[in-house]
Amino acid sequence: MNPLARKSHLFAEKLPEEIIVYDKTNHKVHCLNKTAAAVWESCDGTRTVDELAPIVEAKVGAPVDRDLVLLALEELEKANLLEAGSGVVSNAGATSRRQAVGKHVLSGTALVATILVPAPQTYASWAPGPGDGHGHWGH
Repeated sequence: MNPLARKSHLFAEKLPEEIIVYDKTNHKVHCLNKTAAAVWESCDGTRTVDELAPIVEAKVGAPVDRDLVLLALEELEKANLLEAGSGVVSNAGATSRRQAVGKHVLSGTALVATILVPAPQTYASWAPGPGDGHGHWGH
């Protein structure tokens, strides 16, 4: 199957060299580097992994091969940024991923970085303290 980017319940902010994606369902923030962002944006469900590589390469202006696309797809899938059931990543070979990881480690950047953020309602019971600049949690 062809990979399809998940778009529901996400807020994405495009920056010059990356995309920041907030997952409203899981309360996680994902920072997609230029390569991962280009892969995610190009996953429309109609393209194969082999078709994605030249598209991503044109977007990032650097060499991108099938192995790097597979690595990006694996990280996007782990971050829950692909629609379930694409099956592309689970069919990828471990050897190809290791090669892609080796190539990418040499470049010194992560494709997808994820952090967990507290749900907005977590802060609903916080109240400012009486003039001391410190707050307290309500009961």
